[in-house]
Formats: sequence, C-alpha cells, structure tokens
Amino acid sequence: MLPALIGWVAAPESSVGWFSAVSLASAIWFLGHGQSVGTGTVAISVTPLLLLLVFVYMATRWVRRLAATERLRVGTADWSRVAQWGVVPGFLVGYGLVSAVLALFTLGGPATPGVAAVIGSLLVPLSALGFVLLRPEDDTAPAFVRTWFRRGPTWLPTVWRTGWRGAGALLAVGFVVVLLRLVVSWSAVADVQDQYGANFGALVVIGLAQLALLGNTATWALSFLAGPGFQVALGSTITPAAAHPGLLPLVPVLGALPQAADYPAMAYAVLLVPVLLGAWLGRRVDAELEFFGNVRARLAATATAALLAVVVVVALSALGNGAVGVDRLSAVGVPLWSFAAALTAEVVAGALLFAGAAVLLERRRDRADESTTEAAVTDED
Repeated sequence: MLPALIGWVAAPESSVGWFSAVSLASAIWFLGHGQSVGTGTVAISVTPLLLLLVFVYMATRWVRRLAATERLRVGTADWSRVAQWGVVPGFLVGYGLVSAVLALFTLGGPATPGVAAVIGSLLVPLSALGFVLLRPEDDTAPAFVRTWFRRGPTWLPTVWRTGWRGAGALLAVGFVVVLLRLVVSWSAVADVQDQYGANFGALVVIGLAQLALLGNTATWALSFLAGPGFQVALGSTITPAAAHPGLLPLVPVLGALPQAADYPAMAYAVLLVPVLLGAWLGRRVDAELEFFGNVRARLAATATAALLAVVVVVALSALGNGAVGVDRLSAVGVPLWSFAAALTAEVVAGALLFAGAAVLLERRRDRADESTTEAAVTDED
C-alpha cells in the first residue's frame, strides 16, 4: 500500500481519492499472489514474479520465526505433532483472514480480484511453509517430513535440494540474459521512458512496476534459449529463428526487445545453454551422492533432479503468463506446453549425458586398473 500512496501523492494528475489508491494497492497485492484482477471486461492475470518472490520471502521469515518459537516452546518430542496440526493450519488460516480483509479494501476500487482470490492467495503461505519445513536433511525439520522422504529412494533428500538449486540456476541464467539485453539496449529503453514526461515520483512508481516484471522476462529469456520463444502480444513472436515483436505497448523495458529480423540457423546454438545447465546439474548430483556402482539409481536420481528443476521453472512461467488487457494483450508470455517439453528434453538430456559419460569413464578406469593388476600378478609369477 505504501508505494501506491506515494504514487498517489506524487502524481499531480491524480483526480481520485486516497481510498482508490489503497484499493488499487490491495488489488496489486492479490496480483502478486498469483491471482487475477480486473474491472468489467478488462482482466490482468500476469503475476509479477519478483513481487511474488518478495511476498514468499516475507512469509518465509514469519514462518521461520513461528517455527523456531514453537519448537522451543513444546520441545523436540512434540514438535512434529505441533507443526503438522498447529503451525501449518494456523498459519494458513491466519494468512487467509488477512487476505479476506484486503479483499474488502478492493470493493469499490478500480480493480477487484476474482471470487476465489482469497483461497488462491494461500499459494504464498503454502510456499513459505514448504521452504521452511520441507527440509529432509535438516535436524530441525518435523519428523513427519523426514518420514515422507524415507518412503522414497535413499537419494531423494539430496536430489530434492539439488533440484531446487537447479531451478535457481536456470532462472539466474534467464536474468543474466535479460540484464545483458537491457545494458545493450539501454538507449532505446531510455527513449521510451522519456516519452512519458512524468515527474520523479511517477517515474519511481513506473520503475518499481517494471522491476516487479523482470522475473517474468527471465522466463521469457529462458524460453528463448530453450527454443519455443515468447510473445508480448497476440501475433508477435520472438524465437531463435526470428523476431517479429509487432506493435508493442509503451512500456520502457520492452524497448530492449529485438527489432524485427530473421536469424541465421546458427542462432539455434543457444539451445546448448539448457543442455549445459543440465550437465551442471548432473555433475552436482554426482558430486553429492555415492551410488556404489548402481547405475540405475544414479540415472534415476540425475533425471529426478533435472525434472524437479524444470517443474519449478515451468510452474513459475505459468504464473507469469496471462493477460494484461484485452485484444492483442490478452496473451502474454511463453507457449507453456512447448516450453515445458523443450526445456525438459534439453535439461534432462544434458544431465543424463553427463551421468552416462561419468559411468563410461569410471568403467574404463576400472578396466584399466584391472589390467594393471593382472599384469603385475603375471610379472610376479
């Protein structure tokens, strides 16, 4: 609410009351929780992913504090029961009550969330509870969590952690691509920004809005590297084959998009980036686990870590997809199914290629050692 009120105060063009700013801020709160908002026939369903991560981070801080307090209060013996039947449902109910209050603030405002937005906003506390409690290798995790993971393979806890790190690595690469593109195209971005003619306060609000959407652009960049590309409006497409952005809304950060052009076949070399990331993920699994010659378990663990990383990225991309208006702006983001298929094939292939190469090298080394031992025994005879 604070940025919305600052923007309302700083914008001399504003002709609405302060409650409209508060209502808009509440609507943005729901938008940052993965819910759609709108008025009449105009709907906005694109979740600002960085704003979502900010909410998850804040909720995680509170869950961690709550968990530490309750664990000290009840002791180790009762911690699992209290976590399962007290902390988890209590935090969800409390967060839901806050969502219900904020939903009331949107009534009569310029944009309102959907009917099920209060329930849907529980995505954030659920994610926070998962980050804090679903740590099977942490001694402070509830016993029921460790029990769940023990029902699977012995390598599952380590792969769980590695898979999440792999998702972070994939998104980090997307961020790097976006930042490089912004640096290269900064003059074009600044030219679009200058067309607003807004004062400093309004520019700060516009800048914060664009910053919240940088997480979405990271998934766009990752989809470009995977092959399917992305679109910023109906009829536009940007892939390794060609860029046809079409007529774009006047958003400064979109000035970093490439101009219309057809790319040479060599541009498809960017598909090697997800493959290399998959190989890095396979190396992480290989470094953290010892399989004692069990090739099947080794390949299964590697593929599971890669799949977990892809699932997290695709889930975030799905939240980042949606509409920011009507007509041409009714579908913004990545082609989800083709992106999921391409990224899965590339990352899993890279991880399994590394694992397979490691197995072959180890077997060759073992055969060489056996030959050396046999030669030594023959010499002694």
